[in-house]
Amino acid sequence: MANHEGIGTLKLECPQMHPVGKILKEAPHHQISYDPGAQVGPRRFWPDEDDQPQFKTRCRQCDKPVGEATTALQDKFRDLVLNASEISEIATLPFV
Repeated sequence: MANHEGIGTLKLECPQMHPVGKILKEAPHHQISYDPGAQVGPRRFWPDEDDQPQFKTRCRQCDKPVGEATTALQDKFRDLVLNASEISEIATLPFV
């Protein structure tokens, strides 16, 4: 079992299991980023002002908006990053 404490990727998907982006931290000293996918746009620091209090994005395949409370996603991501044995997890965002 490798120790990956301080890094992680929270893969975000819509209720139909389509990918809608990911929240990631690639090294313990890096900041948290949101990656919407190469075809959608560049990575950006996360959460930014627009992500408060609700993180929202759009499923490219369903063409429907999805979202979750930013604090809930921060809690999920923090738990993942603090877990020394896991580096990836999936969070399903409900349609809004």
